[in-house]
Amino acid sequence: MTSHTVIGWDGLGASRHAANWATDRAALTGEPVRIVQVIAPGHSASDDETLVRAVESTEDEAIRLRNEHPGLQIRADVFVGDALRELEALSGEDVLIAVGTDELGTASRTSGWSLGTRLAASCSGPVAVIPRLDSAERHGIVLAIEGDETDDAATDLAAREAIARQETLHLVHAWHQPVTRGAKGLNPEFIAWLAETHEQALTDAARRVAEAFPEVSLQQHLSTGTPAEALHAFAASASALVVGTRGHGAVLRFILGSTSHDLLLYIDAPTIVVPRQQRDAAEGAEATASRRDRTIV
Repeated sequence: MTSHTVIGWDGLGASRHAANWATDRAALTGEPVRIVQVIAPGHSASDDETLVRAVESTEDEAIRLRNEHPGLQIRADVFVGDALRELEALSGEDVLIAVGTDELGTASRTSGWSLGTRLAASCSGPVAVIPRLDSAERHGIVLAIEGDETDDAATDLAAREAIARQETLHLVHAWHQPVTRGAKGLNPEFIAWLAETHEQALTDAARRVAEAFPEVSLQQHLSTGTPAEALHAFAASASALVVGTRGHGAVLRFILGSTSHDLLLYIDAPTIVVPRQQRDAAEGAEATASRRDRTIV
């Protein structure tokens, strides 16, 4: 579980929805919240007015959320710079970055390069991308299980989310038959072996989760098809979808394609992307620490 949450705020409806989701979550986990607005640098009088409006907007939102969650520690900050770089610098293994999106169910020309997608590709910790939808009727945490790999970071976060919300953790694993050429096709015994192998991988993953988190309620789901198709089906009514990513970096991920990228392109649930491989701890450590602690305005 994360130790605190950073909300990317821009004063628009999508970011307000993300702020609501993130503070509702923080009220369950007890972690402090930081609302951050980033504005581009400028040198004119109008830029000074923009800065003042940004400070007022961010503090007003913090006041609103404090009124809704009196016991929650909420801090408001405004930075001057590039939104991607400033929010990325605030990320870490124990920090959840939450941003909103206007996308829902269908990809637009810009969704593949949205702020949420780019943060998920570059941050060193979990990133939650929150679409504008009603969360009242949603229930359950969905965790993507891929092969026999152990994704400890994503599993830990998903299990703790389910425990905090007192909801079921759904483990979803998908597989599909290899494509063959010719009339004969694949040996049925080989197909049966593949099915058993994938079922065993899911069973093993469920056992590991149950051993680590005996208090969590678990359900297993083995689906045929692509991982993205299966996860979309289960995420349609979920409180949150958690998926691990190998952390290839922004460019490689877009070129290669990935389950997490597809899920963000066609987002239909609050989606938390958790990197499997953390970046070198020494890389930019001083800059990251200074950005986490400083207040520009």
